Amino acid sequence: MNLFDLPAYFDLIDRIEGVASTFLNADWAGAHRRNGVAGILSEFVACLTAYNAPTIRVSRHSPWRGIDIERLLRRHGVRVWDRGIAGEDLYFCVKRRQVRWAEYLLLRAGVPVTSALNEARNRQYAQHYPPSSEPPRRARRRRQ
Repeated sequence: MNLFDLPAYFDLIDRIEGVASTFLNADWAGAHRRNGVAGILSEFVACLTAYNAPTIRVSRHSPWRGIDIERLLRRHGVRVWDRGIAGEDLYFCVKRRQVRWAEYLLLRAGVPVTSALNEARNRQYAQHYPPSSEPPRRARRRRQ
């Protein structure tokens, strides 16, 4: 650990933003549509336990900067929050319903994902494309 990393571990503002964003990004409407009030209660519990906000970790020792990763994911509709540093990794949270897509995008672009994959086949799928490639964005596909 580098001494310059120490303030990142005690950044209260990022921790508060992470908790608030977990609640803001929860699928309240979908939970209500699926199970009514019980669905909302289960989504609330998922927020408290961070079940609905899986964490993805990537190596800090790669050419990929955090902002580049975030821009890549944002271009494909994935919102990132609760960013931080943990040892040799950068970490961030995404919506549970988007975690497989986010992992695929990262692996296809050549970002070194160090966390356990939610979809192990993503590594195989991404190998079918050259590193640093991206799937076409939806807006482009509709125009073609």
